Amino acid sequence: MSVPRVVAVAPGSPAEQAGLEPGDEVLSLNGRQPRDVIEWQLLCDEADLELELRRGGLALDLAVAKDEGEPLGVEVHSALFDQVRTCDNHCEFCFIYQLPPGLRQSLYLKDDDYRLSFLYGNFTTLTRFTEVDLERVVTEGLGPLYVSIHATDPTIRSRMLRNRRGATSLRWLRALLDHGIEVHGQVVVCPEVNNGPVLEDTLAGVLDEYPELATLCVVPLGVSRHSKA
Repeated sequence: MSVPRVVAVAPGSPAEQAGLEPGDEVLSLNGRQPRDVIEWQLLCDEADLELELRRGGLALDLAVAKDEGEPLGVEVHSALFDQVRTCDNHCEFCFIYQLPPGLRQSLYLKDDDYRLSFLYGNFTTLTRFTEVDLERVVTEGLGPLYVSIHATDPTIRSRMLRNRRGATSLRWLRALLDHGIEVHGQVVVCPEVNNGPVLEDTLAGVLDEYPELATLCVVPLGVSRHSKA
């Protein structure tokens, strides 16, 4: 797991007053190593931080005097410090497969990470969601989240995602809603797959099984000239 690296320090902030500098690597805050910027912000909201740093290869301890909830005044290099949870679905309609060659490498990364759903509104299928993830989402109130439903029929959803876990992963949607997490849903309509009667059944299924959804968007399949499907 990587550690957060400071890329900017706000003038006059507690971080600047304590001597934090761009390029510093933060090994821990009050004895804890954050996994992502969500946990980073929760830790930074605490008062009077004790930071363990690495600067130019040398270890350094730094005390930051601040009030609880006062911004630390630091921008870090990434939203995730551990490994991004990649998508193991193989949807023919995935926009990643329709990108032209030669773009920056990060654009070709398929993620299915609930943290990026919370931070940036990325849609997740929940096929890699776990009990540990549910506990964290509920405990920290990580909402809203954005979930790709596509079909409420388990067989059709599994076939669309090309992942057998697609047939069962909507149980996590039910669990999220049961715990009061705000969730927005999405259905990408693919001709001769989940349109027509299947779409009607999906809409009825959402009303019946997930009535607490904040919103449900139904969007047509988009295909670029770079699609290989």
